[in-house]
Amino acid sequence: MSGSTKKHEATSVKGVASCISAIDKTAIDKTGFRHTWPAILLALAAAVSVLTTIDLADDLSWSTDGPGLTFDESLNVEGGVFFVELALRSGVGMLHPGTFYDIFNAPEYHPDYPPLGRLPGAAANAVLTRLSGAEQDTLYRISYARIGTACVFGLLIWLVTWFTTTRAGIIAGLAAGIALWFTPRVFAHAHLASVETMVNLTYAGCVLVTAKLLSGKETLTARDGVIPGFLLGVALLTKIQAIFLPPVLTIWILWQWKRNGVAALLVLAVTSFIVFLVGWPWLWADPIGRFIQYFTQATDRITLYCYYFGERYADKDVPWHYPFVMFLVTTPIPFLILGLFGTTLSGRSTDRECQGLSRRENQLIAGAILLPLIVFAIPGVAVYDGERLFLMIWPLFSIWVGIASSRLFRLLRQRVHVAAAVVALVACFAFPAWQLVSIHPCQLSYYNGLVGGLNGASRLGMEPTYWGDSLAPQFLREISDQLPEGATVGIAPVLHPIYLDGTQKQSWLRHRPDLKIVPYDDKAADPPRYVLFVRRLADPWDSLINKQPGTTTLAEFKRGGVPLAELILLPDSTGKANGNTENAMN
Repeated sequence: MSGSTKKHEATSVKGVASCISAIDKTAIDKTGFRHTWPAILLALAAAVSVLTTIDLADDLSWSTDGPGLTFDESLNVEGGVFFVELALRSGVGMLHPGTFYDIFNAPEYHPDYPPLGRLPGAAANAVLTRLSGAEQDTLYRISYARIGTACVFGLLIWLVTWFTTTRAGIIAGLAAGIALWFTPRVFAHAHLASVETMVNLTYAGCVLVTAKLLSGKETLTARDGVIPGFLLGVALLTKIQAIFLPPVLTIWILWQWKRNGVAALLVLAVTSFIVFLVGWPWLWADPIGRFIQYFTQATDRITLYCYYFGERYADKDVPWHYPFVMFLVTTPIPFLILGLFGTTLSGRSTDRECQGLSRRENQLIAGAILLPLIVFAIPGVAVYDGERLFLMIWPLFSIWVGIASSRLFRLLRQRVHVAAAVVALVACFAFPAWQLVSIHPCQLSYYNGLVGGLNGASRLGMEPTYWGDSLAPQFLREISDQLPEGATVGIAPVLHPIYLDGTQKQSWLRHRPDLKIVPYDDKAADPPRYVLFVRRLADPWDSLINKQPGTTTLAEFKRGGVPLAELILLPDSTGKANGNTENAMN
């Protein structure tokens, strides 16, 4: 390398370092509006990164392959599309409350979820269906609905970045937003037409806006409960996980303001109930009875199974440490270290240049993170599917990551050199970014270095894949030539009947209408010879894992050297496979 090149690179590093240092010294704007542009730009970048990697079945010319169809995506989209389409067909009549009452009380409507969580996907589907102008053979496309989730993810990144910027400056805000963006399992859920990303947004929105509005007040009035109550109602309209917020908010307000907070707390409770009631017309027929029915049915459901350290557990029998271990092993190690360091900085910093969270704000955020983990650790409380049920803690945890990143930058700048501070900060985020890309589109299978990554986690007996996303479009496209015309193909496992119809009409296999898709059952009189096997070990088929003689693995879809999905050819009645040679796709 020539001396001029080295000099040029050194100058470039110094230039970047000087730019970051100048940004770092910018005064903190407590309103957040003066420096909101970094949050907007980061949110747009994050949303675009998802929008360009969500396609499910060659539906979007501008997007590359995304995750495969998950087990209940069709159920989520269908539930939202049902009332959106009926409302749109009502024309101006949709503005009448009676229209929504009729829709939500139709026999076809299933009140398993509140409506708001499914609305972004259904709205995106409605818009894309009409813009495409093409005649559809189905009421919805999962790829279209995924666009709604990607947009919600952008809003979530903006919210976290904006809030952290107002508390600790632009570097902290950008670091928090990027940490959330580069957390693989959070990023994975942003690709799916499911409610988890919307829960992340409404849960974090309620906590962060409430913290910002109330934490600096010495005395609360009744009026202070209106906005937090509205946001709580919105969160409750998204999914049952919002039920963690009322106890957190109640304890926080009474602990900090004691009797002075009672009036605000009462207004908060009443407002949230009104918003929940008005926002879900299904409740109107019997508000109290259906309110109780919803929260009862949310905890009284079919048993799901969980695979954990080599053992298969029913959801209510999972060991108490499961949520804590899953949090520790699915958060990138740099973010884990920075976040835990950030908890020690928050709530006590008085440095004007790096103010961080106030003690009150830190306590509310800590409570909203810890309560879900504690509740899911209680024996008898159902927990399953990895991190999915407590995914909403990561947006809040990323705030601590951002604050610690800002402090790390300042320490290194002051004690070493500004260039060293830049390099250290970039290194903390570069490795998670590389992991995010390398495991795509199966970030739901991500494990960090504490367990040796996905490969090490698999050897320890952790679930390699849990939601069907490993039947990726790339895999289905590549195995298509190995499936003969008119073949019957078994799917294993099938956790909901709608998954079969979704696989036929929504996954890449819709380009093979000649195939007959059936649930695999090795006890059937004439089981299909071709089997697509999602390696969800919580619901195993022994005949597919411990293969009998004559069984051939035609193709495997791997990440980190671990098979996540397989195309298997079972032997015929004579015991011969008569299939193609084994072909592993990495």
